[in-house]
Amino acid sequence: MQRKGFLLLALVCGFIAAGASFIFLNNTQHNSKIDTKQIVVAKSNISARSIIKADQLTIKDIPSQGYPAGGASSIQSVAGSVALINLTAGDSIVSSMLEHPQSSGNQNSSSGSSSLTVPDGKRAVAVPISLVSGVGYNVRPGDHVDVLVTMEIKDSSGNAQTATSLAAQDVLVLSVGGSAADDKTKTESKSYTLALSVPQAMAVTLGSEKGSIRLLLRNPANTDIQSQTPFTANQFLDQNYFNRVK
Repeated sequence: MQRKGFLLLALVCGFIAAGASFIFLNNTQHNSKIDTKQIVVAKSNISARSIIKADQLTIKDIPSQGYPAGGASSIQSVAGSVALINLTAGDSIVSSMLEHPQSSGNQNSSSGSSSLTVPDGKRAVAVPISLVSGVGYNVRPGDHVDVLVTMEIKDSSGNAQTATSLAAQDVLVLSVGGSAADDKTKTESKSYTLALSVPQAMAVTLGSEKGSIRLLLRNPANTDIQSQTPFTANQFLDQNYFNRVK
């Protein structure tokens, strides 16, 4: 009888120990679940004074307890801003690293462009571009474009002909302003701010005032500079046109 009492006591103690172990393990697992929060991280190296693109960013979960002040939690809040410092892949993005260009809808802003985005040796030049000339308005800040100018040119004899030439190549687009309608021509245009050298700015301004401008959107990997002679209507009459122009 006494032996059965010891067995019963051992079973009770075993149940108590098992219950205590279960509670301990359950609390341990519960405490191991650390609260996290999303933060925007540089996916690739980003140079200072450049406009940050969405494809240069990614999202990472970090412990909420160590979340930095001013941390960005969405890619949309960072894309389009200007990097104030050089960023390395893996760096967390906080507000002190960025400057957000002013909204073009703000009447007190000039064009929504920041002087920090203007590369050394360049000038920010705003030019009006129509829907067709602006590649269907698909050109965005940070893109690179070529600028075509078409205008009527007179030779020394006074004979005029229309010619199209490359006024500038591999040009950085700094910002895109709001739309404006011309009551006379009934056309809509946007103000594109381009980073141009002084000679390029003079050529593009002349083309804008005396002719028309068209943007050619470049692949980011394409940085080649071509030497092209101005194109005139007479070249369409050349029988070797299709062999030369490809």
